[in-house]
Amino acid sequence: MFQEANLEQKEKSLEGFSNLDKSDVRTFIGHLRKSDVWDLIRINPFRFASKTGFDSGKSLDLFLHGAKIGLFDIAYNMVCPACGGVASSHKSLDEIDQNSFHCYICNIDIPTTLDDQVEVTFTIHPSVKRIDFTALSLQDVQSYYNFHFSQNYQKSPQLLQFLTTTLRGLLNMEPNSTITIEVDAENVKVYQFTSVENNSAAFLHFDKEGPQIMDTVELILLPTGFTPSELHLPKGKYEVKITNRTINKAGGLHLAPNPGRIQEITRRHPTRVSEFLTAKNLLNNQTFRDLFRVQQLRSDLNLNVKSLTIMFTDLRGSTEMYDKAGDMIAYKLVQEHFRLLMEAVKKHNGAIVKTMGDAIMATFSSPVEGLLASLEMMSRIDRMNQEAHTQGFEIGLKVGLNEGPSLAVINDERLDYFGQSVNIAARVQGLAQAGEIWVTQSVLKTPGVDRMLSEKGYIWETSEASLKGVGRKAVVHRLFKNVA
Repeated sequence: MFQEANLEQKEKSLEGFSNLDKSDVRTFIGHLRKSDVWDLIRINPFRFASKTGFDSGKSLDLFLHGAKIGLFDIAYNMVCPACGGVASSHKSLDEIDQNSFHCYICNIDIPTTLDDQVEVTFTIHPSVKRIDFTALSLQDVQSYYNFHFSQNYQKSPQLLQFLTTTLRGLLNMEPNSTITIEVDAENVKVYQFTSVENNSAAFLHFDKEGPQIMDTVELILLPTGFTPSELHLPKGKYEVKITNRTINKAGGLHLAPNPGRIQEITRRHPTRVSEFLTAKNLLNNQTFRDLFRVQQLRSDLNLNVKSLTIMFTDLRGSTEMYDKAGDMIAYKLVQEHFRLLMEAVKKHNGAIVKTMGDAIMATFSSPVEGLLASLEMMSRIDRMNQEAHTQGFEIGLKVGLNEGPSLAVINDERLDYFGQSVNIAARVQGLAQAGEIWVTQSVLKTPGVDRMLSEKGYIWETSEASLKGVGRKAVVHRLFKNVA
């Protein structure tokens, strides 16, 4: 049951945000009230949008504002691309494994990238509805899978059928208690005990030559995982005694794995991944940056992004404009220019990273979004110049775009980006004249970009340029309207 008084208070708090529509808030809360318990755990805001008819951007805005007022908890889940298991779940960006993480179900290391391996979800806050996650996940094997595996990874029927044949059962362990599992290893090469919530496993390899000298194996589950984590034994029949030395009830799976067969099935029948909110999407979201900018993050934070679209803008001759138009008019024009740019960035799912004088740095999850924002900026600035009757001192916008890998870092207590891709974007912007958009090869060659530009009536001129700090000449493109 919901704590109705608390839920009503959260609804009123959401209605207090001027940028949220009150009718949307009421509809949103109504959907939450009708949701079953599984729909309130690790919510994918994009799936929620498709099920409820909300626009995906509006849905995400509602969840982020909800997290801000304590309606939801945000989680950063490290998801294994092979099995979809949640290897670990964190409450803050600070806690994310910076280089790689280990999946003990598949027994592989996975590079940490914000693009696809860090899933961001929302769970109803316990002050609104209290859920006993451990009891829920240990109802049966399917419940365990529902809770500990990302629902955004849809395994093929062939893989699910095979996994069923390897699974031997669910472990259900009370604190400081021991359970016993009978293992017949006459025809089994390896046996695995896995605790997903501890992201740990114990492997029994039945590959040792010689007679069986013991019939009991003892494993201990500690807060840090199973010990021992690996044993090599002769074939035979064993009693495996597992003692839970944690202070909490714990669950797990025991199975006879066959990684080679899993890889073969996955190649032939790949897992389908539904769209979900990644950490990269979140960091490129203006609402998140606005609401959570005071979040304290450690100064040595650095996280990998495989593909980031970086935009730099600047104004032509702003000093001249102050001389010709006067301080008051020029200041108003510059501030209006910032407002228009910020609206265009947010509309196309980007975020302002920082402003520098009359310039901005913004980031997007894809080149298409960055280009759409750039084109809208130019259109809005042209319209502003016409409406303001600013002949002789018009705002002249210059834009540069690049796409490439980057590091998310903390700089001056702000979440920022660092790397050669960022440097190139800044240098490309420096090539532009007023009213021009310049982009790199990585932007223009992104699938769908050329078609989108053609639909918008743009063509491009290609050249090579020496960019300061870049070892070799870069292929760059100047975009302009096709007036033919």
